[in-house]
Amino acid sequence: MKLSTFILFTLIVILSCITFVGCSSSIDSIESEIIENADDIDIVIDEATINRLFLSAQNFIDQGELNNAAEILDHLILISPDDPDAYYKRANVKRGLGLLEESIGDYSRAIGLDPGLIDAYLRRAVSHANLGRFSDAIPDFDKVIELGGPDAAMYRNRGLAYYELNLWHDAIEDFNSAIEIDPNLAVAFNDRGLAFVKLGQYNKAIEDFETAILVDPNFVIAYDNKGNAWQALGNFYFAIDDYDKALEIDPSYAPSYNNRGNAYRGLRYYEEALRDYATAIQISPRNASSYFNRGVAYGLLEEWEKAIDDYSLAIIQDAIYADAYYNRGGAYGNLANYDEAIKDLTTVLILQPRRAEAMHSRSLAYLKLGQIQSAISDLTDAIAIDPNLTIAYGDRAAGYMRLEDYDQAIIDLEKAIGLDANYTDAYLNRGIVLYQLRQYSEAIEDYGQVLLLDPERIEAYAHLARAYTMIEDQDKVMENIQQLIDKGVDVTELSSELLNLSESQ
Repeated sequence: MKLSTFILFTLIVILSCITFVGCSSSIDSIESEIIENADDIDIVIDEATINRLFLSAQNFIDQGELNNAAEILDHLILISPDDPDAYYKRANVKRGLGLLEESIGDYSRAIGLDPGLIDAYLRRAVSHANLGRFSDAIPDFDKVIELGGPDAAMYRNRGLAYYELNLWHDAIEDFNSAIEIDPNLAVAFNDRGLAFVKLGQYNKAIEDFETAILVDPNFVIAYDNKGNAWQALGNFYFAIDDYDKALEIDPSYAPSYNNRGNAYRGLRYYEEALRDYATAIQISPRNASSYFNRGVAYGLLEEWEKAIDDYSLAIIQDAIYADAYYNRGGAYGNLANYDEAIKDLTTVLILQPRRAEAMHSRSLAYLKLGQIQSAISDLTDAIAIDPNLTIAYGDRAAGYMRLEDYDQAIIDLEKAIGLDANYTDAYLNRGIVLYQLRQYSEAIEDYGQVLLLDPERIEAYAHLARAYTMIEDQDKVMENIQQLIDKGVDVTELSSELLNLSESQ
């Protein structure tokens, strides 16, 4: 390409400003003059000038002055638009400036001019991955492997992309390839272990984490991951041992305090759990999960106010932490603050519209507030999402019972019992509904089933006494009243009620 003598002189000035101190002209003003005179073309820019521009851009890069480097590369591309190295270098500069989308465009232009430019495929893949576009990254990793041959790091990188796409088996295949090429690549064993965890193959995962530790005895994350796998198997003591080792190597590794706290919580060692959560929070005060987990521990101790405080702190760190809203809603419910519970559970459903358990929980708050139709609506939506949510049928039946819609209640209770033949509350409520429908013998059968499943359900004896009163079986009435007396229940009020029932027949 040809440039005017003026433009050539201007470029030389730019290079001089890069090399020497004391130039006063700004690159911006020089660029304006270049553009104004861009049509005055009569001198060929030789290879030496282009090399000087490359060198100037590199000098700016080495000095960390990426914006200046980008401007020089813009000029270089203007005068040499078919140079793949110029696009590649500008793409790297844009990556350094955080302009990932623009960097991808330049890597693509470089590849278009030189399809064998391996580094451009690699860096474009990394840029895609940084943007969370792992499906776009994988073909670039494919190309790097195709052009460069087997490479442990590339197989591992592609495996990580598959992992992020939840393609666990594909990820494991790539980690296998990485390990075959480099049996001492500890991170690949750790990565494969994490993929096995996702598949629920915890013993295989533990083997991989152990191998990673054999290769690198100071691999803190592998110890932590192994502890998590032991926890998933319910072996809390082994988990604690691994967290201890991780913390011996790095006493400031907050995740292991958090995870060890979870293991202590699993063993009901709540004081130890709370201490570990506090340490994790002290080291990493912006980690929402440590506040959340401490809130869970306080909830198990029924210290609801403290639990609410911690869930609130978790939400401050992560405003879309759905589980924190869900648990805080539950804590408010336990404090009978149903309005706040509904607010939190509504937020959960904004974040996760198909979370059936949140609909169910909100329905219970509506029931407590006497908002029966709202409760039934939530339960109906929950059942539509999860037709096997047994408890939703039972609770919706309770709502219908409050509305005295006994036919619908019976339908739901029978569905609940069909899903869970040991659902004691469903038998009890069906007995109550049948009693209201004056089907006393059928009600008696259900109350009897309650006691078969749970002999300590004392209220079943009271219901039996009422039902037997209605069919005038005084022996059975007295038998059930005696059961209540033997269990220490004051039957004065019940006896009066039964007398009134008897007289009303």
